Amino acid sequence: MLDWTELLTIATVSWLGIMSPGPDFVVVVRHSVSYGRRHGLTAALGVTTGTVVPLAYATFGAALLATQSDLVYLILQYAGSAYLAWLGFRALRSRPAPPDLDPLRLASPDTPDTALEASPIPTEVPTRLRTFWTGVLITSLNAKAGLFYLSLFAMAVSATTPVGPRLLYCAYILISTMIWTSVVATLFGHGTVRRTFRAFGHWFDRFMGGVFILLALRTAFARR
Repeated sequence: MLDWTELLTIATVSWLGIMSPGPDFVVVVRHSVSYGRRHGLTAALGVTTGTVVPLAYATFGAALLATQSDLVYLILQYAGSAYLAWLGFRALRSRPAPPDLDPLRLASPDTPDTALEASPIPTEVPTRLRTFWTGVLITSLNAKAGLFYLSLFAMAVSATTPVGPRLLYCAYILISTMIWTSVVATLFGHGTVRRTFRAFGHWFDRFMGGVFILLALRTAFARR
């Protein structure tokens, strides 16, 4: 039977975690501004899919983590940090557009996404499949996300709660994640917002690269 107190706690606390800026938020914003709303929504789908991993071991793998927590945490922590750093250094290498191309015109609200994606700002446009997997890896390798959900379920969900309600809680978190990241992608992928950010061209991409590297350092040296 569904425990409404558990559901209310999960619903409230999970939204606070979902809306907190972190690597998943940054990757959705960067892809939305740089490549358009469709890429942002694809990154949002990847982030949501990647959330299945920390939810799975938070919901069903607590016993395993209790015996191997240090090793599992360190693996996730350093793997996630390395991936964030790699993304950051790639973004720092972003080059300015050729002088004969006007980024304000390319980022006009009237310019279709296909034209924006064909522009050289940034110089390399990933496929949407690659964007999806970037979102998946960013979230699934985020050790802090795993610990957040592990702590949430340990705090809010009774050990006697059946599998059915646990799956319902996970579904609620996944739907909430998709809603929030889709809102972020839609807002930052809007033509007016893109025009504002893309006016700075490669500097915006380099700034986001610096954010990724800072997140990587914070993740690498964070204590449990």
